[in-house]
Amino acid sequence: MLSPVTFFSSIRLRLTALLPTTILLLTATGAHAQAAGATPVPGAAAPVAPAITKITWLASDHAPQMTGSDASGVTGRVTTYLEKQWPGVRHEIVFANAKRSWQMIESGEEVCRANMVRTPEREKFAYFINTQLTPPPGLIVRRDRVKRLPRNAAGEVLLPKLLADPSLRGALIDGRSYGPALDAQIAARPAGSAVSLYSPKDFGARLLQMVSLERADYSVDLDMALVMAGNPAELVAVPIHDAGDLVMAGIACPRTPWGLAAIRGIDKAYGRPEGAANLRQGLMRWLTPETKAHYAARFDAFYRERAKPSRIDP
Repeated sequence: MLSPVTFFSSIRLRLTALLPTTILLLTATGAHAQAAGATPVPGAAAPVAPAITKITWLASDHAPQMTGSDASGVTGRVTTYLEKQWPGVRHEIVFANAKRSWQMIESGEEVCRANMVRTPEREKFAYFINTQLTPPPGLIVRRDRVKRLPRNAAGEVLLPKLLADPSLRGALIDGRSYGPALDAQIAARPAGSAVSLYSPKDFGARLLQMVSLERADYSVDLDMALVMAGNPAELVAVPIHDAGDLVMAGIACPRTPWGLAAIRGIDKAYGRPEGAANLRQGLMRWLTPETKAHYAARFDAFYRERAKPSRIDP
Protein backbone atom coordinates (compact mmCIF):
# COMPACT_ATOMS: atom_id res chain seq x y z
CA MET A 1 0.00 0.00 0.00
CA LEU A 2 1.34 3.48 -0.92
CA SER A 3 2.31 5.69 2.02
CA PRO A 4 0.04 8.76 2.41
CA VAL A 5 1.59 12.16 1.96
CA THR A 6 2.48 14.18 5.01
CA PHE A 7 -0.56 16.46 4.67
CA PHE A 8 -3.10 13.62 4.72
CA SER A 9 -1.10 11.79 7.37
CA SER A 10 -1.41 14.81 9.64
CA ILE A 11 -5.17 15.00 9.10
CA ARG A 12 -5.54 11.26 9.75
CA LEU A 13 -3.62 11.55 13.03
CA ARG A 14 -5.86 14.37 14.19
CA LEU A 15 -9.00 12.44 13.31
CA THR A 16 -7.67 9.36 15.07
CA ALA A 17 -7.02 11.39 18.20
CA LEU A 18 -10.58 12.73 18.11
CA LEU A 19 -12.17 9.30 17.47
CA PRO A 20 -12.47 8.11 21.12
CA THR A 21 -14.15 11.40 22.09
CA THR A 22 -16.52 11.14 19.13
CA ILE A 23 -17.46 7.57 20.08
CA LEU A 24 -18.11 8.60 23.68
CA LEU A 25 -20.33 11.49 22.54
CA LEU A 26 -22.29 9.27 20.16
CA THR A 27 -22.70 6.58 22.83
CA ALA A 28 -23.89 9.09 25.40
CA THR A 29 -26.31 10.61 22.88
CA GLY A 30 -27.71 7.17 22.02
CA ALA A 31 -28.08 6.24 25.67
CA HIS A 32 -29.91 9.55 26.35
CA ALA A 33 -32.26 8.91 23.44
CA GLN A 34 -33.02 5.43 24.73
CA ALA A 35 -33.62 6.68 28.24
CA ALA A 36 -36.00 9.33 26.88
CA GLY A 37 -37.84 6.73 24.84
CA ALA A 38 -36.80 8.32 21.55
CA THR A 39 -38.06 6.68 18.39
CA PRO A 40 -35.73 5.58 15.60
CA VAL A 41 -34.97 8.07 12.83
CA PRO A 42 -37.52 7.66 10.00
CA GLY A 43 -36.07 5.63 7.19
CA ALA A 44 -33.23 4.24 9.34
CA ALA A 45 -32.58 0.55 8.84
CA ALA A 46 -33.84 -1.64 11.69
CA PRO A 47 -31.20 -3.83 13.36
CA VAL A 48 -31.11 -7.34 11.97
CA ALA A 49 -32.10 -9.97 14.54
CA PRO A 50 -29.47 -12.68 15.04
CA ALA A 51 -30.27 -16.01 13.43
CA ILE A 52 -31.00 -18.67 16.05
CA THR A 53 -29.57 -22.04 15.10
CA LYS A 54 -28.88 -23.48 18.55
CA ILE A 55 -30.15 -22.94 22.08
CA THR A 56 -28.24 -24.26 25.07
CA TRP A 57 -30.66 -24.93 27.91
CA LEU A 58 -29.41 -24.78 31.48
CA ALA A 59 -31.21 -27.26 33.70
CA SER A 60 -31.07 -28.60 37.22
CA ASP A 61 -34.47 -30.34 37.23
CA HIS A 62 -32.92 -33.77 36.75
CA ALA A 63 -34.75 -36.83 38.04
CA PRO A 64 -32.51 -39.92 37.67
CA GLN A 65 -35.35 -42.34 38.45
CA MET A 66 -37.25 -41.16 35.36
CA THR A 67 -36.57 -41.90 31.71
CA GLY A 68 -36.74 -40.09 28.39
CA SER A 69 -37.65 -36.40 28.40
CA ASP A 70 -38.96 -36.77 31.95
CA ALA A 71 -35.40 -37.30 33.16
CA SER A 72 -34.82 -33.60 32.56
CA GLY A 73 -38.16 -32.60 34.04
CA VAL A 74 -39.66 -29.38 32.71
CA THR A 75 -36.63 -28.62 30.52
CA GLY A 76 -36.78 -31.93 28.67
CA ARG A 77 -40.46 -31.40 27.91
CA VAL A 78 -39.77 -27.89 26.60
CA THR A 79 -37.00 -29.00 24.23
CA THR A 80 -39.07 -31.94 22.96
CA TYR A 81 -41.92 -29.59 22.08
CA LEU A 82 -39.70 -26.92 20.52
CA GLU A 83 -37.89 -29.44 18.32
CA LYS A 84 -41.24 -30.10 16.61
CA GLN A 85 -42.52 -26.53 16.55
CA TRP A 86 -39.30 -24.68 15.68
CA PRO A 87 -37.45 -26.77 13.08
CA GLY A 88 -33.92 -25.81 12.21
CA VAL A 89 -32.92 -24.99 15.76
CA ARG A 90 -30.79 -27.46 17.71
CA HIS A 91 -31.49 -27.76 21.45
CA GLU A 92 -28.86 -28.92 23.91
CA ILE A 93 -29.36 -29.44 27.66
CA VAL A 94 -26.47 -28.64 30.00
CA PHE A 95 -26.88 -29.24 33.72
CA ALA A 96 -26.05 -26.25 35.91
CA ASN A 97 -27.30 -25.28 39.35
CA ALA A 98 -29.61 -22.31 39.88
CA LYS A 99 -26.87 -19.90 40.96
CA ARG A 100 -24.54 -20.71 38.06
CA SER A 101 -27.41 -20.59 35.57
CA TRP A 102 -28.38 -17.09 36.61
CA GLN A 103 -24.77 -15.90 36.52
CA MET A 104 -24.49 -17.09 32.91
CA ILE A 105 -27.74 -15.41 31.87
CA GLU A 106 -26.83 -12.22 33.71
CA SER A 107 -23.46 -12.08 31.93
CA GLY A 108 -25.17 -12.36 28.54
CA GLU A 109 -24.09 -15.86 27.50
CA GLU A 110 -26.15 -17.49 24.74
CA VAL A 111 -28.14 -19.77 27.05
CA CYS A 112 -31.74 -20.03 28.22
CA ARG A 113 -33.40 -21.65 31.21
CA ALA A 114 -36.91 -22.99 31.69
CA ASN A 115 -38.96 -22.93 34.87
CA MET A 116 -37.28 -19.82 36.29
CA VAL A 117 -39.19 -17.65 38.76
CA ARG A 118 -39.90 -14.26 37.20
CA THR A 119 -39.07 -11.23 39.35
CA PRO A 120 -38.62 -7.51 38.54
CA GLU A 121 -34.95 -7.73 39.52
CA ARG A 122 -34.32 -10.61 37.10
CA GLU A 123 -36.13 -8.82 34.28
CA LYS A 124 -33.34 -6.23 34.29
CA PHE A 125 -31.00 -8.88 32.89
CA ALA A 126 -33.27 -11.33 31.08
CA TYR A 127 -36.18 -11.57 28.68
CA PHE A 128 -39.01 -13.75 29.95
CA ILE A 129 -42.13 -15.43 28.68
CA ASN A 130 -44.62 -16.84 31.17
CA THR A 131 -45.05 -20.60 30.93
CA GLN A 132 -46.08 -21.80 34.36
CA LEU A 133 -48.26 -20.60 37.21
CA THR A 134 -47.59 -22.80 40.20
CA PRO A 135 -48.71 -22.90 43.82
CA PRO A 136 -46.15 -21.33 46.16
CA PRO A 137 -43.48 -23.58 47.67
CA GLY A 138 -44.19 -25.37 50.91
CA LEU A 139 -42.05 -26.65 53.73
CA ILE A 140 -40.68 -30.14 53.07
CA VAL A 141 -40.15 -31.86 56.39
CA ARG A 142 -39.93 -35.31 57.89
CA ARG A 143 -43.31 -36.49 59.14
CA ASP A 144 -41.86 -37.07 62.61
CA ARG A 145 -40.82 -33.38 62.78
CA VAL A 146 -44.19 -31.86 61.91
CA LYS A 147 -45.31 -31.51 65.54
CA ARG A 148 -42.21 -29.44 66.30
CA LEU A 149 -43.03 -26.82 63.67
CA PRO A 150 -44.47 -23.43 64.71
CA ARG A 151 -47.88 -23.33 63.00
CA ASN A 152 -51.06 -21.29 63.10
CA ALA A 153 -54.60 -22.54 63.62
CA ALA A 154 -54.88 -23.40 59.92
CA GLY A 155 -51.84 -25.67 60.17
CA GLU A 156 -49.63 -23.32 58.15
CA VAL A 157 -45.95 -22.99 59.11
CA LEU A 158 -44.89 -19.66 60.59
CA LEU A 159 -41.62 -19.41 58.70
CA PRO A 160 -40.01 -16.45 60.56
CA LYS A 161 -40.39 -18.34 63.85
CA LEU A 162 -39.02 -21.51 62.30
CA LEU A 163 -36.00 -19.72 60.84
CA ALA A 164 -35.28 -18.26 64.29
CA ASP A 165 -35.35 -21.69 65.96
CA PRO A 166 -31.73 -22.93 66.25
CA SER A 167 -32.87 -26.45 67.15
CA LEU A 168 -34.30 -27.11 63.68
CA ARG A 169 -31.85 -27.17 60.75
CA GLY A 170 -32.89 -25.82 57.38
CA ALA A 171 -31.35 -26.63 53.99
CA LEU A 172 -31.98 -24.16 51.16
CA ILE A 173 -30.60 -23.64 47.65
CA ASP A 174 -28.17 -20.76 47.25
CA GLY A 175 -29.15 -18.36 44.46
CA ARG A 176 -32.67 -19.72 44.07
CA SER A 177 -35.76 -17.54 44.29
CA TYR A 178 -38.67 -19.07 46.18
CA GLY A 179 -40.93 -16.18 45.21
CA PRO A 180 -40.87 -12.59 46.55
CA ALA A 181 -42.82 -13.32 49.75
CA LEU A 182 -40.65 -16.23 50.87
CA ASP A 183 -37.44 -14.59 49.65
CA ALA A 184 -38.15 -11.64 51.96
CA GLN A 185 -38.79 -13.90 54.97
CA ILE A 186 -35.65 -15.94 54.31
CA ALA A 187 -33.51 -12.83 53.83
CA ALA A 188 -34.77 -11.44 57.16
CA ARG A 189 -33.74 -14.53 59.14
CA PRO A 190 -31.59 -13.80 62.23
CA ALA A 191 -27.80 -14.10 62.07
CA GLY A 192 -27.84 -17.20 64.28
CA SER A 193 -30.34 -19.04 62.11
CA ALA A 194 -29.63 -22.75 61.65
CA VAL A 195 -30.07 -22.49 57.87
CA SER A 196 -27.37 -23.70 55.48
CA LEU A 197 -27.23 -22.77 51.79
CA TYR A 198 -26.17 -25.28 49.15
CA SER A 199 -25.55 -25.25 45.39
CA PRO A 200 -26.60 -28.74 44.27
CA LYS A 201 -26.25 -29.76 40.64
CA ASP A 202 -29.80 -31.09 40.52
CA PHE A 203 -33.16 -29.37 41.07
CA GLY A 204 -32.96 -29.93 44.82
CA ALA A 205 -33.39 -33.68 45.29
CA ARG A 206 -30.14 -33.88 47.24
CA LEU A 207 -31.48 -31.46 49.80
CA LEU A 208 -34.58 -33.60 50.18
CA GLN A 209 -32.30 -36.59 50.65
CA MET A 210 -30.58 -34.70 53.45
CA VAL A 211 -33.94 -34.21 55.14
CA SER A 212 -34.81 -37.89 54.62
CA LEU A 213 -31.48 -38.93 56.17
CA GLU A 214 -31.97 -36.48 59.09
CA ARG A 215 -28.97 -34.39 58.08
CA ALA A 216 -31.38 -31.48 57.93
CA ASP A 217 -34.84 -31.01 59.42
CA TYR A 218 -36.54 -29.13 56.62
CA SER A 219 -36.24 -27.52 53.23
CA VAL A 220 -38.48 -25.34 51.07
CA ASP A 221 -39.67 -26.59 47.69
CA LEU A 222 -42.62 -27.24 45.42
CA ASP A 223 -44.89 -30.25 45.69
CA MET A 224 -43.54 -31.52 42.39
CA ALA A 225 -40.08 -31.84 43.96
CA LEU A 226 -41.43 -34.67 46.08
CA VAL A 227 -42.82 -36.39 42.98
CA MET A 228 -39.52 -36.04 41.14
CA ALA A 229 -37.73 -37.40 44.19
CA GLY A 230 -39.91 -40.51 44.12
CA ASN A 231 -42.42 -39.48 46.82
CA PRO A 232 -40.34 -40.49 49.87
CA ALA A 233 -42.76 -41.89 52.46
CA GLU A 234 -41.04 -40.15 55.36
CA LEU A 235 -41.41 -36.65 53.85
CA VAL A 236 -44.45 -34.40 53.67
CA ALA A 237 -45.15 -30.90 52.32
CA VAL A 238 -46.70 -28.43 54.77
CA PRO A 239 -48.14 -25.07 53.60
CA ILE A 240 -46.32 -21.91 54.69
CA HIS A 241 -48.23 -18.92 56.05
CA ASP A 242 -47.83 -15.79 53.90
CA ALA A 243 -45.98 -17.76 51.24
CA GLY A 244 -47.48 -15.47 48.65
CA ASP A 245 -49.78 -16.04 45.72
CA LEU A 246 -49.25 -18.42 42.85
CA VAL A 247 -45.70 -18.10 41.58
CA MET A 248 -45.14 -16.99 37.98
CA ALA A 249 -42.33 -18.88 36.31
CA GLY A 250 -41.18 -18.92 32.76
CA ILE A 251 -38.42 -19.27 30.23
CA ALA A 252 -35.57 -16.78 30.54
CA CYS A 253 -32.95 -15.78 27.99
CA PRO A 254 -30.31 -13.03 28.37
CA ARG A 255 -31.28 -9.41 27.69
CA THR A 256 -29.19 -9.25 24.54
CA PRO A 257 -30.09 -9.18 20.80
CA TRP A 258 -29.52 -12.94 20.72
CA GLY A 259 -31.72 -13.42 23.79
CA LEU A 260 -34.50 -11.31 22.31
CA ALA A 261 -34.47 -13.31 19.07
CA ALA A 262 -34.45 -16.58 21.03
CA ILE A 263 -37.29 -15.64 23.39
CA ARG A 264 -39.43 -14.39 20.50
CA GLY A 265 -38.94 -17.65 18.64
CA ILE A 266 -39.82 -19.64 21.76
CA ASP A 267 -42.91 -17.51 22.38
CA LYS A 268 -44.06 -17.97 18.80
CA ALA A 269 -44.02 -21.73 19.38
CA TYR A 270 -45.96 -21.49 22.65
CA GLY A 271 -48.32 -18.58 21.88
CA ARG A 272 -50.99 -20.81 20.38
CA PRO A 273 -53.64 -23.19 21.78
CA GLU A 274 -51.51 -26.31 21.32
CA GLY A 275 -48.61 -24.61 23.10
CA ALA A 276 -50.75 -23.68 26.08
CA ALA A 277 -52.20 -27.19 26.18
CA ASN A 278 -48.71 -28.69 26.20
CA LEU A 279 -47.65 -26.48 29.12
CA ARG A 280 -50.83 -27.20 31.07
CA GLN A 281 -50.48 -30.94 30.63
CA GLY A 282 -46.87 -30.71 31.77
CA LEU A 283 -47.80 -28.96 35.02
CA MET A 284 -50.98 -30.81 35.97
CA ARG A 285 -49.21 -34.15 36.14
CA TRP A 286 -47.22 -32.85 39.14
CA LEU A 287 -50.14 -31.52 41.19
CA THR A 288 -52.50 -33.25 43.57
CA PRO A 289 -56.25 -33.35 42.80
CA GLU A 290 -56.87 -31.01 45.73
CA THR A 291 -54.44 -28.40 44.41
CA LYS A 292 -55.91 -28.61 40.90
CA ALA A 293 -59.42 -28.05 42.23
CA HIS A 294 -58.40 -25.19 44.54
CA TYR A 295 -56.71 -23.18 41.78
CA ALA A 296 -58.88 -24.31 38.82
CA ALA A 297 -60.22 -20.84 37.95
CA ARG A 298 -56.75 -19.26 38.11
CA PHE A 299 -55.27 -21.98 35.93
CA ASP A 300 -58.05 -21.58 33.35
CA ALA A 301 -57.46 -17.83 33.09
CA PHE A 302 -53.68 -18.22 32.80
CA TYR A 303 -53.73 -20.82 30.03
CA ARG A 304 -56.34 -18.85 28.05
CA GLU A 305 -53.86 -15.96 27.99
CA ARG A 306 -50.89 -18.26 27.30
CA ALA A 307 -52.65 -19.53 24.16
CA LYS A 308 -51.94 -16.12 22.57
CA PRO A 309 -48.61 -14.50 21.63
CA SER A 310 -46.91 -12.51 24.38
CA ARG A 311 -45.91 -8.87 24.15
CA ILE A 312 -42.12 -8.78 24.30
CA ASP A 313 -40.59 -5.30 24.27
CA PRO A 314 -36.87 -4.86 23.50
